[in-house]
Amino acid sequence: MGPFMAALDAMEHQKWPLERTIEQLSLTRGTFGRRGKAPADPALLRWTAEAVERFVLARAEEQRAARAAGLPGTEPERLEWMARTPISGMPDGRGARQYEHTAWGRRYASADGTLRDLWLPSFGRARHERPKAEKGALAHVLANGEACRRPRYGKPYPEAPGGSGLPDRVRVFGFGCADGVAAPLLDWGREEVRTHFTTYAAPAFHRAATGTATAPGPSCVSCKVIGDCDALPRTPGLWGGTPVVPPRPRRSVSAWDLRVHGECPAKYHLTRRLGLTSLASEGPGAGRGRAVDAWLNQAHATRLPRGCRDLPPHPDRDTWSADGHRLEGESAREAAGMLDEHRRLCPLDRLGETEQVLTQHQVTGYVPELDVVVLAVPDLLYTRSGHWIWRETKTSARALWEGRPLMRQYPQLALGVLLLAAGAVGGDPARTRVEFELLNATDAALESIDPGRPEVVEEAREVIADLAQPLLHDTAYEPRTGRHCHDCDARRWCLAGTDHVAANATHEPMSEPTAAPAAATVPEPEGTAHV
Repeated sequence: MGPFMAALDAMEHQKWPLERTIEQLSLTRGTFGRRGKAPADPALLRWTAEAVERFVLARAEEQRAARAAGLPGTEPERLEWMARTPISGMPDGRGARQYEHTAWGRRYASADGTLRDLWLPSFGRARHERPKAEKGALAHVLANGEACRRPRYGKPYPEAPGGSGLPDRVRVFGFGCADGVAAPLLDWGREEVRTHFTTYAAPAFHRAATGTATAPGPSCVSCKVIGDCDALPRTPGLWGGTPVVPPRPRRSVSAWDLRVHGECPAKYHLTRRLGLTSLASEGPGAGRGRAVDAWLNQAHATRLPRGCRDLPPHPDRDTWSADGHRLEGESAREAAGMLDEHRRLCPLDRLGETEQVLTQHQVTGYVPELDVVVLAVPDLLYTRSGHWIWRETKTSARALWEGRPLMRQYPQLALGVLLLAAGAVGGDPARTRVEFELLNATDAALESIDPGRPEVVEEAREVIADLAQPLLHDTAYEPRTGRHCHDCDARRWCLAGTDHVAANATHEPMSEPTAAPAAATVPEPEGTAHV
């Protein structure tokens, strides 16, 4: 978002016209002359130019609608809004006597100070809803925040007199950089702000300020005390990799990262690291896989005595949905057939009440010699006789291909073997198991992999090393064109991929697209107020 926000700063605070802003975006490679800023990837610059134009149009349209409704116009606000708590007489458990609340986003205020707006950009589509605590926190900052210049790190915000004053009304919009939609998230007066903050946001702030629980996961990448954390499982020598020279900032690696980089380094950089995404319609295979996955997650969370065997088939196999994923026609019937096949393979049949069942559970490991956080989210993690079993379930229109080793086809299985063998999940690694369930409409396959066998662990190490080492040492992220370019989510901004598809317009995508696991989703920048 850096070049996007810098471009809008130039237009809104320096009054540059759109044409000059887009020109300088390209000439300065997104730095706009700022010291210490790295030049942006050319594909990111193309994405940014499109997003800036969409933002300008959306803002203009919203302002026209606001004035038609009798609201005052709002102008860009250069200073940040910061809401302080009163200074307490005694420090709290963290040693703090005062907290400062701020909010990320694009800020706007009316000339008379009665109205403040906040726009929250997202990489893809506009977010039409946010958690209640987050909305209460955002509204609190808008309604009660003083206009301040951003201080140096670790310093308090200095007051900046002459701001626009405190408003009577605050509004927050979600903006989709890909679809250009401005979605209203809240429009509240001061009393509504007070109610929502007190009811939802204040308890969340209290939990954040007083909580001491640890939750290993993606946040470990930026943690400054990772060396002192006892909750993060250490997995030294996980795949026997070599450190990057010179050292680079800590990063995370997931099975999806490995697969995407192995297919095309540029795709990994643009989609996994930069978060670029198009609005190309999802293929039928990916949509079907998401619906099946959502249905299985809901079913496994119920813990019925015989697992999914106790659940009746869909009454309408031609149209059904799960957790918002709706299927119709042939896709619906194929997915229903896959669920029928799963019923006889469901691992929760007659599972004891004391056994643990975790759906989409985050498993984290830390490889200290590489300074890499390894992230994995198995579809199902459960115990039988107290020993952990890691199950991955995939959907496909085809039967299992036996022409390539299973862990080579599905690196998430190799990563599961290594994490279990390293003790990242707990228990006796020698008595764990990785299961792979492949579903299609008329048949299903179930394979079992034993992390207790040294030769299995060695094969898994080779699989992950072959994928992880090129990724960790890569600095250029050059495009690797091929048939995968046809359904690449970043092809719109990749010249090499666009040229390849144009030259091979009759080719079909290499394989049925699959849905990325939840843990591999790139997080969007949040507008959450920060403590």
